[in-house]
Amino acid sequence: MVSHKSEDPELSAPARSLQLGLILAVSLHAFDELVIAIALPTIARDLGGGDWYGVTLASYILAGLVSVVWAGSSIDRRGPLRIFVVGYSLFAVGLILATLASNMWEFVAARVIQGFGGGISFTVAYAITNIVLPKDQRPRMVAWLDSAWLIPSLLAPAIGGYIVDYLNWHWVFIAQLPFVLIAGILLYPRLKPLNKTPAPGSQDSRRAIGRALRIAGGAGLFVTVIAQPLNWFWLILLPLSVALVWRPFLKVMPPGFATARVGLAAAVMLHFWLFYAFYAAELFMPLIMIEFRGLSSSVTGLAFTSCAITWVAASFFQAWLCTRVSLFYSLFLGMCITTLSVAAAASLLLPQVPYWVVYPAWAVAGVGMGISFNTVVSATMDYTREGEEGATSTANGIAGSLAIGLAAGVGGAIINHGEQAGVGFAYSLGLVWVMAGIACLACFGVIWARFRGVDQPH
Repeated sequence: MVSHKSEDPELSAPARSLQLGLILAVSLHAFDELVIAIALPTIARDLGGGDWYGVTLASYILAGLVSVVWAGSSIDRRGPLRIFVVGYSLFAVGLILATLASNMWEFVAARVIQGFGGGISFTVAYAITNIVLPKDQRPRMVAWLDSAWLIPSLLAPAIGGYIVDYLNWHWVFIAQLPFVLIAGILLYPRLKPLNKTPAPGSQDSRRAIGRALRIAGGAGLFVTVIAQPLNWFWLILLPLSVALVWRPFLKVMPPGFATARVGLAAAVMLHFWLFYAFYAAELFMPLIMIEFRGLSSSVTGLAFTSCAITWVAASFFQAWLCTRVSLFYSLFLGMCITTLSVAAAASLLLPQVPYWVVYPAWAVAGVGMGISFNTVVSATMDYTREGEEGATSTANGIAGSLAIGLAAGVGGAIINHGEQAGVGFAYSLGLVWVMAGIACLACFGVIWARFRGVDQPH
């Protein structure tokens, strides 16, 4: 295949179209993932499936976990066009099915289909950046792709809240379809020349996809079972779900992950617990504000917007901070800020606490995550040996996705069992926050045991 990389410092018109299409593709994936947190309480109430709240959140994320591995393998063998068409078709079909869903079973199925498509579009965008652009232009393109997450982070909560409050939740999905079409028109002719004759699939690629399927399938089974009333099926299906996940999960994790061995394994372990701690709180924030405090979706969305702004600002601050302080101090500082913010957000469960407390609390949480997340991901990159960058990227992606999926599923199960036991809604949500707090303590344990005294990775 003839190289499509150009050394010109300025992008040509076709390259600009490619750039715009990739940014739009990532933005759609980000918007869909973010807006559902605001719209889901209303959707669940409308479709009569509040007990499927956690499973619905987890379904998109776990489906994307599989498609990320599938897309990477397909791009290496065939080029990006075929998997792009498959991914965008699945994403569009998922949007249509979500709009037409008449019950939560149908809606969850639609979210799984969307998750497959969203994970593919995200992977294609970053792979194309590496394939098409020369080395000197990639950092600028990566910055643009990062901005594709920032804009939805700012707009999705507000737009989603407005749609739910003043229009109808179906428009959350209908409104995305024209942008899917535009991205397809921009990208299809630019990706077609990148096709290549497929080489025989390697055993390692098939194994990687098989492991991803087992991890996602086992995790999906786990969160589905624990969401149901306690019965004898738990004795069979829960051990089965753990057995499905455990071995393939350890295979894709760095050696020593189970014991958080000093170095890369400890950094990826910290990534897992950090994501669980933060998203266990953020994913259920709408339930506190909308269902418990009676606020509108649009007012709720402002909390997520404030977090997005401070997260990005803090990530730039961390880039400056890491040259001046030790790795341990940067991680410890970020985790302290994140933990205090999670605790402050939990205060909304006390009726005498004014609702506006969530805005400064979650804005400060963005500061903590901007410092913590950027520090731990940079550490995983620095600990990676040459030639193993892809393995580290896969480990980080699976650790993050699995943490979010489990946070959603376990939190949803706690709320379901609280309702079945007749305990108060505030009590169930309090237990969700306790789980987030335990994850924060796990983060501190890893930081103290594995990073204390460490300056910077070499």
